[in-house]
Amino acid sequence: MDYKKQLKYPHLGPEDTAIWSRFIEKYPDYYKSVDYDVKVGEGRDYSGLPEDEYSDDLKYLSKKRIDVVAFTDSDIHVIEVKPRAGLSAIGQSLGLADLYRAIAPADKLVKAVMITDQILPDMEALCLKMNVLIFVA
Repeated sequence: MDYKKQLKYPHLGPEDTAIWSRFIEKYPDYYKSVDYDVKVGEGRDYSGLPEDEYSDDLKYLSKKRIDVVAFTDSDIHVIEVKPRAGLSAIGQSLGLADLYRAIAPADKLVKAVMITDQILPDMEALCLKMNVLIFVA
């Protein structure tokens, strides 16, 4: 999908949409393309439940969701967009990036990224230490 500002983005709520739109305005040429609401991981196991025609759908819907996967020439950024991003956002970013690596092209480096509206105390240092890119928009 084109990396450009839109009125709405799949999976992003109103606050996330505002942050992501500001990021695009601030960095209009940062990415080549993006994917939204990317599902990763195995999803929940429903095999113990009675046979149901919707079990495959339920498993698909229970997978983890990445807000944005963005592509540069050499890297893939797994992006968590979160207002007032805290410690849980670091864990989410790292976990989702790791799950994405299972489906990523082998020749691309996958990086965990957080985009937030404000950097809370200690977050910048922790992101640096944990190798998570952080942007404020």
